[in-house]
Amino acid sequence: MPRRSALVSGASIAGPVLAFWLAEAGWDVTVVERAERLRTSGYPVDVRGTAVEVIRRMRLQDALATARYRHAPIALLTPGGRRLATLDFGNLLNDTAAGDVEITRGELGRILHDAGANRVDYVFGESITGIEQTDAGVNVTFAVRAAQSFDVVIGADGIHSNVRRLVFGAEQKFIRHLGPLAAIWDLPADSFEPGDGFMYSHAGRTVVVERPTDSAPARAFLAFVHDDPGSVDTRDRGTAVAAMQAAFAEDHWRTADVIDTALGAEDIYFDTVSQIRMDRWSADRVALVGDAAYAPAFLSGQGTSIAIAGAYVLASELVRHERPHAAFEAYERRLRHYVEKNQDLALRTDSSIVARSRKDLWRRNIRLSLVPLLQRLGLAATSRPPLREAATDLTLGADDLQRSRIPR
Repeated sequence: MPRRSALVSGASIAGPVLAFWLAEAGWDVTVVERAERLRTSGYPVDVRGTAVEVIRRMRLQDALATARYRHAPIALLTPGGRRLATLDFGNLLNDTAAGDVEITRGELGRILHDAGANRVDYVFGESITGIEQTDAGVNVTFAVRAAQSFDVVIGADGIHSNVRRLVFGAEQKFIRHLGPLAAIWDLPADSFEPGDGFMYSHAGRTVVVERPTDSAPARAFLAFVHDDPGSVDTRDRGTAVAAMQAAFAEDHWRTADVIDTALGAEDIYFDTVSQIRMDRWSADRVALVGDAAYAPAFLSGQGTSIAIAGAYVLASELVRHERPHAAFEAYERRLRHYVEKNQDLALRTDSSIVARSRKDLWRRNIRLSLVPLLQRLGLAATSRPPLREAATDLTLGADDLQRSRIPR
């Protein structure tokens, strides 16, 4: 029987996980990534719940634990700048006893890429320009390389997915803006002292800055509510800075000085806090995974975990079923409830990041101020039951992919 082939667009999180398992099962896998090289920078992300089991089955748990992100103590400030409490962000939402890990997006991407790099054809600086489906396969044209045919094509290329646009239509049909915008960038080394960490909020806006160690950069994270987030050109640096300056203009802390550094930052993430909601994640021989199919929104804290779990389930079903259509149907059937439960986390009004009103901010500050006491009493888990329930809502089958059982 000829080896089956897959083209995966996107080399961030879901793409490398999917590629790893398909290659383990004997598929020919090509991953194209529009960036010129593997992105090694990025903000901290969380791997928790079902995703931890996927990492364990990949035998990467030790690598993630070694590279885990270590926060500085974060001083929770009032709108007037007074310290309310000191927070341990590393244990605020995660349960290390259950294997949860916080790690920078770049480090996680590197580990996942390296796990399958010797069996997967990674092509950087490349993107898909056309997709034509036939009964026998998918004919794909590229920006640089020659056209090629594959058994299946998978879009793992993020919330602004190129594959989704080519096959399913314009982004506007599927994106759901939740109100805030978010920005992340590294600050100049002398902006804050090693060990500094601050979380400063008004109703509708928050800034978090921290510099964990002398060797680590200081990093800024800002989130703020906007009346019409879809109207903001998030790709333009000047527009991003102007939007932040307008949102935080009345702050009494160091926010203005922090925002001023964004214009000269080497790399800045700036985007809407949005979800992708689709009735179907596949069309014939093309499917979507991760943020391309079901972004839960940046502030949910679950985008990385459901991308890892979703990629594993998709790989399992592609290996289990000879027909792509049957595999994609099984993938959607198994994952839909889990995805929607995690997406619903971002719709809650009691956000720990952006409180929409003064009353919500007051409640949030009281809740967070109690966390150090709960941690000392060993009761921290009581503050995160909805997140834990959603993160563990998907059970992986014993007959799913296991490295020891895959023929070599």
